[in-house]
Amino acid sequence: MELSLLIEEFIKNYGLISIFIIVALEYANAPLPSEVVLPLVGILALKFNMNLPIVIIVSTLGGLIGSVINYYLGFKLGEPLLGFIKTKYPKTKKSIKASYRWISKYNKASVMLSRLVPLARTFISIVAGVTKMSILNFVIYSGLGIFVWNTALIVGGYIIGDNMTLITSILKNYSKVMIVLGLVVGVVYLKMAKNKKKHSM
Repeated sequence: MELSLLIEEFIKNYGLISIFIIVALEYANAPLPSEVVLPLVGILALKFNMNLPIVIIVSTLGGLIGSVINYYLGFKLGEPLLGFIKTKYPKTKKSIKASYRWISKYNKASVMLSRLVPLARTFISIVAGVTKMSILNFVIYSGLGIFVWNTALIVGGYIIGDNMTLITSILKNYSKVMIVLGLVVGVVYLKMAKNKKKHSM
């Protein structure tokens, strides 16, 4: 059975609980691409007449739980875990490297900004744990980024309806815009942080 049909059956039978579980698994690096899963959640929310704001909130909580799971795995297992992932799945090397680069450039804001960038958005949680980022900062900034990403994709699915080809086309352009926007926001954030540091000295 196709993934979309499995997800539809799961949501049909278990409602919001199934959305929470699916999104949590996706953010915990299960092989469930959010670019497909989240628009599908929006499509099914419309099909099954579900409350859209509640769906978004539940999906955000699910994403946050999945991210925290990854954070603690990174926190407890450290570099050996990343080494194992890179060895087992060589294609993840680029994403893991990008996550380190985001954290070194943008610190706590990196977990928010990276949520808007495909691939790096999930591995950032493990890297944040490995680098021992404050759990409070991680939860706050992750929550913001997850909310924005989930809302965009779920609302897209809800509005556009059962047209995954159109959604995919929009997402390709969206990803490019978000990468540029993320870099701009990061630069502004760093400048504000430096100015604040100068004034406090």
